[in-house]
Amino acid sequence: MNPSDKRNGTGEFVKTPIFEDIITRSHQYLKSGFPVHFVGPTGVGKTSLAIYIAGQLNRKVTIIRGHHELSNKDLLGQYSGVRKKEIIDNYIHTVFKKEQEIKPVWVQGQLIEAVKNGHVVIYDEFSRSRPETNNIFLSLLEEKVLPLYGNGKDSFIKCHPDFSIIFTSNPDEYAGTFHTQDALLDRLITIQLDSCDMETEIEILKQKTGLNHHEATEVVRLVTNLRSYGNGFCPSLRASLMIATVAKKSNIEMIAEDIRYQALCMDVLIRPMTQILPKQPPVKIRELILKEILRREEKK
Repeated sequence: MNPSDKRNGTGEFVKTPIFEDIITRSHQYLKSGFPVHFVGPTGVGKTSLAIYIAGQLNRKVTIIRGHHELSNKDLLGQYSGVRKKEIIDNYIHTVFKKEQEIKPVWVQGQLIEAVKNGHVVIYDEFSRSRPETNNIFLSLLEEKVLPLYGNGKDSFIKCHPDFSIIFTSNPDEYAGTFHTQDALLDRLITIQLDSCDMETEIEILKQKTGLNHHEATEVVRLVTNLRSYGNGFCPSLRASLMIATVAKKSNIEMIAEDIRYQALCMDVLIRPMTQILPKQPPVKIRELILKEILRREEKK
């Protein structure tokens, strides 16, 4: 819904009534001790929204990126290598004494400090991690303790009272995701994020890229019309931002007949349109995009 804009230099989150409502509700849940889960298709701004909300809590933020190779060792820690200490004593020249100590080195995982010190954790795309990895969050969210495995010392860490966590994920049908266990979802307050309305998207493009209202409207009109050929989410807002940013920085006019503008739109939009229309040959995809570029909305 509202991607982060460090790339574009503003770094500001565009707040509209839709976002304000979600932000307010999320703060209520987090302050009451419940984790929040943002779920929605790619490109709707789940991560950016989570980062913005976490930043408002005025605590350190730890971001964990979900992926299929993530394990408890990454989250909790593991032994990695050894530390060698050697002492040679030759104080008396006729006596040679040598002591050697070898200790395994414990590398602390991402969750340990966050749980101990009350950070805000953003677990981004958590459904891309294997369910057995995510099992560790069951006791963390329910009993407020983090179980430890393998370090030979404490068996668990008590959760700091200020600890909070925000989850984000794509729907289960997305490639590369695992079905999340019901026991974990039952502990989360899930907020569904959908594509924002045209006016919100126009406002985002204006604030993020510096386009005027007419230019932003033209980009959003094109991308919105193309979404109607699929599930309504693809091409995502990221596509709109790509077109708007490149056009602004390269002084490309947002005119349908402009060859440079047509080429830019083709380069950005062919891949997502092929994704939603896989049976159509590339030439047909190009014709469809060009038709929508040149299309004129009927005046109401």
